[in-house]
Amino acid sequence: MFAKKNLIAVAALATLAVSAQAQSSVTLYGNLDVAVAHTKNENFVDGSVTGVESSILTESFFGLKGQEDLGGGLKAIFKLEAPIAVDTGAANSNLFSKNAYVGLAGDFGTVKLGNQESLFKTAQAAYNPFGTSVLSPVQTLTGVVGTVGTVSTLDLTSSWNNTIGYESSNFGGLTFAVQHSARENSTGAYNGGATAASVNYSAGALGLSAVYGDVRSTTNAPAAVAERNRTWLLGASYDFGVVKAFAQYGQDKLESIDDKVKVWQIGAIVPVTAAGGVHASYGQAKLDDTKAKQFSLAYHHSLSKRTSAYAGLAVIDADADENQTTVAVGVRHAF
Repeated sequence: MFAKKNLIAVAALATLAVSAQAQSSVTLYGNLDVAVAHTKNENFVDGSVTGVESSILTESFFGLKGQEDLGGGLKAIFKLEAPIAVDTGAANSNLFSKNAYVGLAGDFGTVKLGNQESLFKTAQAAYNPFGTSVLSPVQTLTGVVGTVGTVSTLDLTSSWNNTIGYESSNFGGLTFAVQHSARENSTGAYNGGATAASVNYSAGALGLSAVYGDVRSTTNAPAAVAERNRTWLLGASYDFGVVKAFAQYGQDKLESIDDKVKVWQIGAIVPVTAAGGVHASYGQAKLDDTKAKQFSLAYHHSLSKRTSAYAGLAVIDADADENQTTVAVGVRHAF
């Protein structure tokens, strides 16, 4: 009788533990990408360099995310993500500069408060074959042509501080999102405040995206110039089976110089075997008389569900004969 009671108690505790686990969860995950890379520069100060580099094909980071069931279809969520340099082990910028937020999710969509990747970053990553990495022309070239003023939202690697974000539920493949980076200082040195909105459509093989932003500053750091940037970015992809094609076009109107950063790219992923594929992209960025072009090519091969190897090439052709060629062989591990 005593043993039977003990078995009932153990079964009850096990049921409670399983129920609690179903109601809440925390997951550790990430991506580590590191390569041996050789970069040859023409008319660049640094000359040629061979070394171990991080995030060549995919962005390196680690993260924690979790949720808790609050009942009635409502969930509490959180995410902490830290970009890291695998070659040195150092955190890039602040520890959780990629994402650090808490939010609520339900039938109404998702509301998030905290540091969040910008809608521009998530859109550019989704609609080019290299995502957020060194080989992505759209990401790299906007830095090559440069910007004037506080911030260019076509710096497509950034997250927004002090942000309120909303993502809608899915309406037959159609979703929309809005973000607002709050101005947290009233002094004249802070020209802060940024707002962006996006509309996305995904159905079968087709993907479409449009993002618009009105930006002064996305951090509470002092801005050098009280500049208002009005930016938009379009993206499209279609999976034909034998090839997945990508295209992007964006502009950032810089108020202080009455000019625009213009950027575009086309790209493709071509499956070669069940485990491997060729990634290719060509893009161009222009600001006034400054123009830069980039061609990127890589072969990516899965060794297992979580580990893969790759070889890649990026060629940048900028004005004033400032050319750069990077060749890399690397490995990535997702966990």
